[in-house]
Amino acid sequence: MPTFNFASFGVALIAVLMLLFGMVLGTKIGSELAKNCINHKDYWIAHLKILVIGVVISAFVCWLNLIVLAGIPIGAMASAITVLKMDFGESVGAWKFHDKFFRVNKDHVQRGKTKQSRRRAEEVRRSLRDNTDVPEYISVSDK
Repeated sequence: MPTFNFASFGVALIAVLMLLFGMVLGTKIGSELAKNCINHKDYWIAHLKILVIGVVISAFVCWLNLIVLAGIPIGAMASAITVLKMDFGESVGAWKFHDKFFRVNKDHVQRGKTKQSRRRAEEVRRSLRDNTDVPEYISVSDK
């Protein structure tokens, strides 16, 4: 019968903390990448960057045999992809199925339904990136 080992528990605890640190790091990475995403093409390029860099870093960590640190790139990839989607503000790819099935992020689903709503979302994202005024479609004038 195996006995409780404090050293193994400590290593497991450090591994979980590294995963959480990776998630915090990924939140910042995803947020920064989402600022430059205007259309779906930009979104998928940023998504691909996250995956490729994350896999390369994960392979490097495993090659160095630092398994305790493996949680950092995994947590960073997971949270960066999620934050990228949420900051992009539109249901794209597999997220569209996820949002419809679980009935969440209804405004993200609506934003991606028609060409006009997608174009409007792109204009808003472009104005936020360039620090210009958000285009208005409702005009109110005093007469």
